[in-house]
Amino acid sequence: MGVSLGKTSLYLRNCLELKQKEMAEALGVSVVHYCNIENGKSLPSAELVERYRELWDVDLHVLAWSMFGDVSKLPRPLQESAAKLSELWRRELAKKTILQRNGGQ
Repeated sequence: MGVSLGKTSLYLRNCLELKQKEMAEALGVSVVHYCNIENGKSLPSAELVERYRELWDVDLHVLAWSMFGDVSKLPRPLQESAAKLSELWRRELAKKTILQRNGGQ
């Protein structure tokens, strides 16, 4: 089984300090559909994944793998790079959280 896009969307939403309703509205989907994505009952369409990129400059697939992928399955030379990528994502999302708190200023 691959990494969970729902878990990743939940993680991003929490980083952005948004409620499910706010996230759904920003993405242009119903709250029920967004909840289903977070709970792994639905997968986001390619168009919805693109919407994450447009709104928050986040590739949901890359973020999912970076944050929740099993680095130990990578060839040893790539494991360190993958760990660094994960740390960079954490820092970038922390910046987005600060911007969100300041109203995007």
